[in-house]
Amino acid sequence: MSSASQILDIAERRMRQVGYNAVSYRDIAAEMGIKSASLHYHFPKKEDMGVALVRRYAENFQAALAQNTAKQMTAEEDIFAFVDNFRTALKEQNLVCLCAVLGAEAAGIPTSVADEVKTFFVANIEWLSSRYAQLGASAPLRQAKMTLSLLEGAMITSQVNGDESIFDAAVEFIHSSVPKS
Repeated sequence: MSSASQILDIAERRMRQVGYNAVSYRDIAAEMGIKSASLHYHFPKKEDMGVALVRRYAENFQAALAQNTAKQMTAEEDIFAFVDNFRTALKEQNLVCLCAVLGAEAAGIPTSVADEVKTFFVANIEWLSSRYAQLGASAPLRQAKMTLSLLEGAMITSQVNGDESIFDAAVEFIHSSVPKS
C-alpha cells in the first residue's frame, strides 16, 4: 500500500506545477503505479488531501524558518533567509510556492483548502512583520505584506516568462528596502 507521505509528495509537485484543479487522483495513482482507490484510503476526498498538503507545506516552511532562529540570526539575516527559501524553490526546483498557486485558484478550490492557504500567508506576514519591527521599520506590517506579495508574484511572473531576472529584481528591491540593523 502507498503511504500518505508519498501521495502528498507527488500531489505537491504536481500542484506546484499545474494547480489544484489540474491534478486528479487518477494522475497521482498512475504515477505511483497503483489504483486511484488506494489514495482514498488515506484521503477520502481530494479536499482532504489538499488540506493535508497545505498544512504539511506550511509546517515544513515554518520549520525551515525555525532553523534560522535556532542559529540566532539577526532579524535582517532572517528576512534574507526567508527570501532564499523562495529563491531555492524557483531556481533549484523550478517550482512556484504551493500557496501562490493555490491562492491564485482560491475562488475555485474548496473553502477548507483556501483557508489553509490564508493561514500560511497570515503566519508568514506575522513572522516577517516581527522581523521588520525588530529592525525599526516604520510600518512593519505593511513591509511584511509587500515582501511576501512581491516574492509570490515575482515567482509566478518569472516562471511564466521563463526569466529569473524578474525574480532577481524583486529580491534586489526587497534587500534594498530592509532597514539595516
